[in-house]
Amino acid sequence: MKKAFFVFLIAAFVFSFAAQAQAQAQAQATVSVVPPTPLNRTILVAGDAEVRVVPDQVLISMTAESRDTNLLVAKNRNDQTVGSIVKYVTKTADIKPRHVQTDYVSIEPVYRQCRYNDELSGKCSPLDIIYYKIRKGIQIRLNDPSKYEALITKSLELGVTQINNIQFITTELRKHRDKARELAAKASQEKAQAVAGTLGMKVGKPMSINTQNYYSFHWNRGSQRSRGNYGGQNTMTHNSMMEHAPSSSSGDASGELALGQISISAKVNVTYELE
Repeated sequence: MKKAFFVFLIAAFVFSFAAQAQAQAQAQATVSVVPPTPLNRTILVAGDAEVRVVPDQVLISMTAESRDTNLLVAKNRNDQTVGSIVKYVTKTADIKPRHVQTDYVSIEPVYRQCRYNDELSGKCSPLDIIYYKIRKGIQIRLNDPSKYEALITKSLELGVTQINNIQFITTELRKHRDKARELAAKASQEKAQAVAGTLGMKVGKPMSINTQNYYSFHWNRGSQRSRGNYGGQNTMTHNSMMEHAPSSSSGDASGELALGQISISAKVNVTYELE
Protein backbone atom coordinates (compact mmCIF):
# COMPACT_ATOMS: atom_id res chain seq x y z
CA MET A 1 0.00 0.00 0.00
CA LYS A 2 2.84 2.39 0.89
CA LYS A 3 4.69 1.46 -2.30
CA ALA A 4 1.66 2.31 -4.47
CA PHE A 5 1.19 5.65 -2.70
CA PHE A 6 4.87 6.52 -3.25
CA VAL A 7 4.60 5.71 -6.96
CA PHE A 8 1.51 7.96 -7.22
CA LEU A 9 3.37 10.92 -5.64
CA ILE A 10 6.28 10.52 -8.06
CA ALA A 11 3.92 10.43 -11.06
CA ALA A 12 2.04 13.55 -9.89
CA PHE A 13 5.33 15.47 -9.40
CA VAL A 14 6.56 14.53 -12.88
CA PHE A 15 3.23 15.58 -14.50
CA SER A 16 3.18 18.93 -12.67
CA PHE A 17 6.78 19.69 -13.68
CA ALA A 18 6.08 18.82 -17.34
CA ALA A 19 2.94 21.02 -17.45
CA GLN A 20 4.83 23.97 -15.93
CA ALA A 21 7.68 23.60 -18.42
CA GLN A 22 5.23 23.45 -21.35
CA ALA A 23 3.36 26.63 -20.19
CA GLN A 24 6.64 28.52 -19.81
CA ALA A 25 7.74 27.46 -23.29
CA GLN A 26 4.43 28.65 -24.80
CA ALA A 27 4.71 32.02 -23.03
CA GLN A 28 8.25 32.50 -24.34
CA ALA A 29 7.12 31.56 -27.85
CA THR A 30 4.19 34.04 -27.70
CA VAL A 31 6.43 36.96 -26.71
CA SER A 32 9.02 36.23 -29.36
CA VAL A 33 6.60 36.39 -32.37
CA VAL A 34 5.36 40.03 -31.81
CA PRO A 35 6.90 42.28 -34.58
CA PRO A 36 8.02 45.86 -33.85
CA THR A 37 5.51 48.64 -34.70
CA PRO A 38 6.66 50.76 -37.69
CA LEU A 39 6.87 54.56 -37.25
CA ASN A 40 4.03 56.41 -39.01
CA ARG A 41 5.39 59.75 -40.31
CA THR A 42 2.72 62.23 -41.46
CA ILE A 43 2.11 65.96 -41.71
CA LEU A 44 -1.29 67.69 -41.33
CA VAL A 45 -1.68 70.84 -43.44
CA ALA A 46 -4.57 73.36 -43.46
CA GLY A 47 -4.92 75.36 -46.67
CA ASP A 48 -7.26 78.38 -46.93
CA ALA A 49 -8.43 80.16 -50.09
CA GLU A 50 -10.74 83.08 -50.73
CA VAL A 51 -12.52 84.17 -53.92
CA ARG A 52 -14.22 87.58 -53.96
CA VAL A 53 -16.93 88.40 -56.47
CA VAL A 54 -19.26 91.37 -56.96
CA PRO A 55 -22.89 90.28 -56.34
CA ASP A 56 -25.16 90.10 -59.39
CA GLN A 57 -28.47 89.93 -57.50
CA VAL A 58 -30.05 91.68 -54.52
CA LEU A 59 -32.93 90.24 -52.49
CA ILE A 60 -34.93 92.96 -50.73
CA SER A 61 -37.63 92.38 -48.13
CA MET A 62 -39.76 95.35 -47.04
CA THR A 63 -43.01 96.09 -45.22
CA ALA A 64 -45.79 98.63 -45.83
CA GLU A 65 -47.77 99.57 -42.74
CA SER A 66 -50.90 101.74 -42.43
CA ARG A 67 -52.94 102.83 -39.39
CA ASP A 68 -56.39 104.32 -39.00
CA THR A 69 -59.34 104.26 -36.62
CA ASN A 70 -61.41 102.85 -39.48
CA LEU A 71 -60.46 99.34 -40.60
CA LEU A 72 -61.50 99.81 -44.24
CA VAL A 73 -59.64 103.10 -44.52
CA ALA A 74 -56.47 101.51 -43.15
CA LYS A 75 -56.77 98.54 -45.53
CA ASN A 76 -57.41 100.71 -48.61
CA ARG A 77 -54.45 102.91 -47.74
CA ASN A 78 -52.22 99.85 -47.39
CA ASP A 79 -53.44 98.39 -50.69
CA GLN A 80 -52.71 101.68 -52.45
CA THR A 81 -49.17 101.81 -51.07
CA VAL A 82 -48.40 98.22 -52.07
CA GLY A 83 -50.00 98.71 -55.50
CA SER A 84 -47.96 101.83 -56.23
CA ILE A 85 -44.74 100.05 -55.25
CA VAL A 86 -45.50 97.03 -57.44
CA LYS A 87 -46.38 99.33 -60.36
CA TYR A 88 -43.13 101.29 -60.00
CA VAL A 89 -41.03 98.14 -59.72
CA THR A 90 -42.57 96.37 -62.74
CA LYS A 91 -43.10 99.40 -65.01
CA THR A 92 -40.47 102.02 -64.22
CA ALA A 93 -37.70 99.84 -62.77
CA ASP A 94 -38.35 97.18 -65.44
CA ILE A 95 -38.35 94.27 -63.00
CA LYS A 96 -40.24 91.17 -64.12
CA PRO A 97 -43.49 90.53 -62.22
CA ARG A 98 -42.36 87.06 -61.19
CA HIS A 99 -39.51 88.68 -59.23
CA VAL A 100 -41.98 90.68 -57.11
CA GLN A 101 -44.06 88.97 -54.42
CA THR A 102 -46.40 90.14 -51.69
CA ASP A 103 -46.73 87.57 -48.95
CA TYR A 104 -48.35 88.06 -45.58
CA VAL A 105 -51.10 90.46 -44.47
CA SER A 106 -51.31 91.30 -40.78
CA ILE A 107 -54.37 93.06 -39.31
CA GLU A 108 -53.96 94.02 -35.67
CA PRO A 109 -56.35 96.07 -33.55
CA VAL A 110 -54.56 98.24 -31.00
CA TYR A 111 -56.47 98.43 -27.71
CA ARG A 112 -56.54 101.17 -25.14
CA GLN A 113 -54.17 100.76 -22.21
CA CYS A 114 -55.90 101.39 -18.91
CA ARG A 115 -54.65 101.78 -15.40
CA TYR A 116 -55.91 99.18 -12.96
CA ASN A 117 -58.00 101.57 -10.85
CA ASP A 118 -59.56 103.24 -13.93
CA GLU A 119 -60.52 99.84 -15.30
CA LEU A 120 -62.16 98.80 -12.01
CA SER A 121 -64.08 102.07 -11.76
CA GLY A 122 -65.29 101.85 -15.36
CA LYS A 123 -63.54 105.04 -16.48
CA CYS A 124 -61.43 103.12 -19.01
CA SER A 125 -62.18 99.96 -21.00
CA PRO A 126 -59.25 97.78 -22.23
CA LEU A 127 -61.54 96.53 -25.03
CA ASP A 128 -61.74 99.93 -26.71
CA ILE A 129 -59.93 99.90 -30.06
CA ILE A 130 -57.80 102.99 -30.62
CA TYR A 131 -56.86 102.17 -34.22
CA TYR A 132 -56.18 99.31 -36.64
CA LYS A 133 -52.68 98.45 -37.82
CA ILE A 134 -52.30 96.68 -41.18
CA ARG A 135 -48.97 95.35 -42.45
CA LYS A 136 -48.10 93.69 -45.75
CA GLY A 137 -44.73 92.27 -46.82
CA ILE A 138 -43.07 92.73 -50.22
CA GLN A 139 -40.12 90.73 -51.60
CA ILE A 140 -38.16 91.90 -54.65
CA ARG A 141 -35.39 90.10 -56.54
CA LEU A 142 -33.22 92.71 -58.26
CA ASN A 143 -31.06 91.41 -61.11
CA ASP A 144 -29.28 94.74 -61.59
CA PRO A 145 -27.57 95.79 -58.32
CA SER A 146 -26.94 99.29 -59.74
CA LYS A 147 -30.70 99.97 -59.27
CA TYR A 148 -30.60 99.09 -55.60
CA GLU A 149 -30.30 102.59 -54.15
CA ALA A 150 -32.99 104.14 -56.37
CA LEU A 151 -35.40 101.29 -55.57
CA ILE A 152 -34.97 101.65 -51.81
CA THR A 153 -35.37 105.44 -51.96
CA LYS A 154 -38.48 105.31 -54.14
CA SER A 155 -40.09 102.60 -52.01
CA LEU A 156 -39.72 104.73 -48.89
CA GLU A 157 -41.22 107.68 -50.74
CA LEU A 158 -44.22 105.58 -51.79
CA GLY A 159 -45.04 104.55 -48.25
CA VAL A 160 -42.81 101.62 -47.23
CA THR A 161 -42.31 101.89 -43.49
CA GLN A 162 -39.62 99.26 -42.93
CA ILE A 163 -36.77 97.58 -44.83
CA ASN A 164 -36.63 94.14 -43.24
CA ASN A 165 -33.70 92.46 -44.93
CA ILE A 166 -31.23 93.00 -47.77
CA GLN A 167 -29.24 90.06 -49.12
CA PHE A 168 -26.51 90.29 -51.76
CA ILE A 169 -25.98 87.05 -53.68
CA THR A 170 -24.29 85.64 -56.74
CA THR A 171 -25.97 83.27 -59.17
CA GLU A 172 -22.62 81.53 -59.78
CA LEU A 173 -21.98 80.52 -56.18
CA ARG A 174 -21.27 76.87 -57.08
CA LYS A 175 -18.59 77.83 -59.60
CA HIS A 176 -16.81 80.20 -57.22
CA ARG A 177 -17.10 77.73 -54.35
CA ASP A 178 -15.45 75.01 -56.44
CA LYS A 179 -12.70 77.45 -57.41
CA ALA A 180 -12.06 78.38 -53.78
CA ARG A 181 -11.85 74.69 -52.81
CA GLU A 182 -9.39 74.04 -55.66
CA LEU A 183 -7.17 76.92 -54.55
CA ALA A 184 -7.30 75.73 -50.93
CA ALA A 185 -6.19 72.22 -51.92
CA LYS A 186 -3.34 73.66 -53.97
CA ALA A 187 -2.30 75.89 -51.08
CA SER A 188 -2.15 72.95 -48.66
CA GLN A 189 -0.05 70.90 -51.10
CA GLU A 190 2.42 73.74 -51.70
CA LYS A 191 2.83 74.38 -47.99
CA ALA A 192 3.35 70.68 -47.23
CA GLN A 193 6.04 70.45 -49.93
CA ALA A 194 7.78 73.57 -48.63
CA VAL A 195 7.90 72.34 -45.02
CA ALA A 196 8.94 68.80 -45.97
CA GLY A 197 11.67 70.11 -48.29
CA THR A 198 13.11 72.24 -45.51
CA LEU A 199 13.38 69.16 -43.30
CA GLY A 200 14.97 67.05 -46.07
CA MET A 201 11.88 64.93 -46.66
CA LYS A 202 9.37 64.38 -49.48
CA VAL A 203 5.59 64.52 -49.46
CA GLY A 204 3.84 61.26 -50.28
CA LYS A 205 0.22 60.50 -51.08
CA PRO A 206 -2.62 62.10 -49.07
CA MET A 207 -4.09 59.87 -46.37
CA SER A 208 -7.16 61.93 -45.35
CA ILE A 209 -8.94 65.06 -46.65
CA ASN A 210 -11.49 67.31 -44.97
CA THR A 211 -13.09 70.35 -46.67
CA GLN A 212 -15.20 73.32 -45.51
CA ASN A 213 -16.93 76.15 -47.42
CA TYR A 214 -18.31 79.44 -46.12
CA TYR A 215 -19.01 82.93 -47.45
CA SER A 216 -19.77 86.45 -46.24
CA PHE A 217 -20.39 89.94 -47.63
CA HIS A 218 -17.85 92.78 -47.38
CA TRP A 219 -18.68 96.45 -47.91
CA ASN A 220 -15.03 97.51 -48.05
CA ARG A 221 -13.31 96.10 -51.09
CA GLY A 222 -9.71 96.17 -50.00
CA SER A 223 -10.16 94.65 -46.57
CA GLN A 224 -8.76 91.22 -45.89
CA ARG A 225 -9.52 88.98 -42.99
CA SER A 226 -6.72 88.36 -40.55
CA ARG A 227 -4.87 85.13 -41.08
CA GLY A 228 -2.77 83.27 -38.56
CA ASN A 229 -0.63 80.17 -38.05
CA TYR A 230 -1.91 77.14 -36.25
CA GLY A 231 0.10 74.62 -34.29
CA GLY A 232 -0.64 71.08 -33.23
CA GLN A 233 0.48 67.50 -33.20
CA ASN A 234 2.46 66.31 -36.22
CA THR A 235 3.26 69.96 -37.09
CA MET A 236 0.07 71.45 -38.49
CA THR A 237 0.78 74.37 -40.85
CA HIS A 238 -1.45 76.97 -42.50
CA ASN A 239 -1.51 78.63 -45.89
CA SER A 240 -3.87 81.08 -47.64
CA MET A 241 -4.59 82.09 -51.22
CA MET A 242 -6.90 84.82 -52.57
CA GLU A 243 -8.39 85.46 -55.97
CA HIS A 244 -10.74 88.18 -57.25
CA ALA A 245 -13.39 86.91 -59.63
CA PRO A 246 -15.17 89.23 -62.09
CA SER A 247 -18.87 89.89 -61.68
CA SER A 248 -21.34 88.31 -64.09
CA SER A 249 -23.61 91.37 -63.74
CA SER A 250 -23.76 94.05 -66.40
CA GLY A 251 -23.99 96.76 -63.73
CA ASP A 252 -20.96 98.86 -62.88
CA ALA A 253 -19.89 98.51 -59.25
CA SER A 254 -18.12 101.88 -59.38
CA GLY A 255 -21.37 103.79 -59.99
CA GLU A 256 -23.53 105.71 -57.58
CA LEU A 257 -23.76 102.82 -55.14
CA ALA A 258 -20.38 101.41 -54.12
CA LEU A 259 -21.14 97.69 -53.97
CA GLY A 260 -19.07 95.44 -51.79
CA GLN A 261 -17.94 91.92 -52.56
CA ILE A 262 -19.04 88.46 -51.56
CA SER A 263 -16.22 86.54 -49.96
CA ILE A 264 -16.43 82.83 -50.86
CA SER A 265 -13.90 80.89 -48.79
CA ALA A 266 -12.80 77.28 -48.53
CA LYS A 267 -10.61 75.39 -46.09
CA VAL A 268 -8.99 72.04 -46.82
CA ASN A 269 -7.27 69.92 -44.15
CA VAL A 270 -5.03 67.23 -45.68
CA THR A 271 -2.86 64.62 -43.97
CA TYR A 272 0.13 63.60 -46.14
CA GLU A 273 2.61 60.77 -45.81
CA LEU A 274 6.25 61.78 -45.39
CA GLU A 275 8.94 59.86 -47.23
